[in-house]
Amino acid sequence: MRENVKRGPINDTGLKRVMAFASVLIVISILLTGTYVYRLTEHEAVKKLKTRDLVTLAESISSKVDARIDKEIETSLALAHDPTLLKWLDGGETDAALGALVHARTDYLHRELGYSSTFIVGTKTRHFWNETGTIIDTMTENDPDDSWFFDALRLKKAAAVNFDYNNELGDTFAFVNALAGSVDAPLGVVGVGINLHELSDEFASYKDGQGINLWLIDGSGKIYLSDAYEHNGSNIGDVMTAQAQQQVLQQYDAQVRGFDYVAQEGVRMDLISYPLRSTDLHLLVEVERRRTVAFLETIRWNTFLAVAISIVAMTFFFFYVSRKLANPYKRAIALNQQLETQVEERTQELSARNRELMDSLSYAKLLQESVLPKEQQLQSALREHFVIWRPRDVVGGDFYWSKQVGGRTLLAVGDCTGHGVPGAFMTLLAISTLNRIVESGEAVEPADILGRLNRLMKETLRQDGQPGVTDDGLDIGICCIEEGQVLFAGARCSLHRADEAGLASWPGDRRSVGYRKTPRDYAYTTHRMPVGSARYYMATDGFYDQNGGERDYSFGKKRFADLIVRYGGLPLEEQKLLFLRELEAYMGNERQRDDITVMSFQVA
Repeated sequence: MRENVKRGPINDTGLKRVMAFASVLIVISILLTGTYVYRLTEHEAVKKLKTRDLVTLAESISSKVDARIDKEIETSLALAHDPTLLKWLDGGETDAALGALVHARTDYLHRELGYSSTFIVGTKTRHFWNETGTIIDTMTENDPDDSWFFDALRLKKAAAVNFDYNNELGDTFAFVNALAGSVDAPLGVVGVGINLHELSDEFASYKDGQGINLWLIDGSGKIYLSDAYEHNGSNIGDVMTAQAQQQVLQQYDAQVRGFDYVAQEGVRMDLISYPLRSTDLHLLVEVERRRTVAFLETIRWNTFLAVAISIVAMTFFFFYVSRKLANPYKRAIALNQQLETQVEERTQELSARNRELMDSLSYAKLLQESVLPKEQQLQSALREHFVIWRPRDVVGGDFYWSKQVGGRTLLAVGDCTGHGVPGAFMTLLAISTLNRIVESGEAVEPADILGRLNRLMKETLRQDGQPGVTDDGLDIGICCIEEGQVLFAGARCSLHRADEAGLASWPGDRRSVGYRKTPRDYAYTTHRMPVGSARYYMATDGFYDQNGGERDYSFGKKRFADLIVRYGGLPLEEQKLLFLRELEAYMGNERQRDDITVMSFQVA
């Protein structure tokens, strides 16, 4: 009897029918779900290709072209506003000394910076000077080859970019024509040119055997640059169907456009037209759809296999769970709710602590900024100036300082040990000590101030030959502006001076301030120089050490000096924006590595 009871549920016909019906429903549901998921994946893959992958690829390639053109425009405009060049052109190109300086710069642009060519054409003589300082032509309105010069004067545009495909060389060149001086009454047309041969090689590298074609075209369909050299100089109609060519040229405007068409071989192609920011050319990116979505075939078979395995597994587990196990669903729900409650409580606690920490840091930033010089203080003491102060975190170990005592103006830039809150504490200590030294008259010249600061920092931090747990200090450069001269002393901090004679630099002494290894009586050096009309620059090592670029190298002191040479003739406020733009472009997506401070000033 007991044995019959045990066997009853297993042999129950009604139960078997219910379970069989449920199993059929599960099988049908899995088949429908698998089919729907595959179709949805296919649709989303094609959509992603058209709306994201092609756009991302086009943005990446176009940014490389735009970056090169932007650099070429900046270089041409800097040359066009060079005071030496303008003075030479205004004098009819007769001053040999000025001409030598101008030709030295164009030769530097050609040989050192890698521009294919540089040129200068004055409106008074119409002589065409090449990068070596040689006259190779004289512009005349009757010569069609010279029409670009007169068109540039007539357009009155500060800088214009021209693309030119050279049939003899089989290469594409980009030239920038910049008006020297005022656009309404220019003294000449100057500029640089680059060979885009390397970009063609980069275009080819994007193919990677995946059915990708790349072209750079104008409104008529002429191909200026392609991943295949044989396409350069031809027309887009030679490489695609007439219908596709018509679609591309009819919608050639300032918008990003996507197309798809069937090629002559019956292959579906996806195409995007992407306008360049720096010129009126468009980038075309074409991909073969069957190659880009080939992974869907693998997904299809994997889906079929997963459906088959799921059918077997779900059927088995359905019988097993329905016959052998009690329903644990409620226990799982209760446990999940308990976990969610704990997570929510922890999240609220962490959020509150984070707000408290950020409020503290924000207030610490206000405290640190309160001891830095005010803008009005610097404006009253200097003819021109700019300051770049960018802590890596909310607060940092960099600072700048100014003090007026008697008839002297003191300026400093410092880099203390550490970042964040520890570095900020060090800046407050350093600034307080500097104020004490200057206000008490303990030291006058910059070298004496650094020597006194070194002794006081070592005493305050108990690093004067006594055992301790800290070894902190700072790198600093100090300028003292007196009547007719500028005095400078530095501790591992340099001073740069830019004027008409070029760029000169005074490195600081090799010993930092306050560290255990710096002798208590270490003697720093004072450098003297006339005030003149020069611009002075001091910076912490955060600017030099910032990594970035294609190889993730540091920005470096040489590249910083090149910025001063390139932009040194512009107003200092404009230089500040250009310095920041160059730094951010070099950083790219890299995180700021260190606190950054740059101070520049002009006295007379």
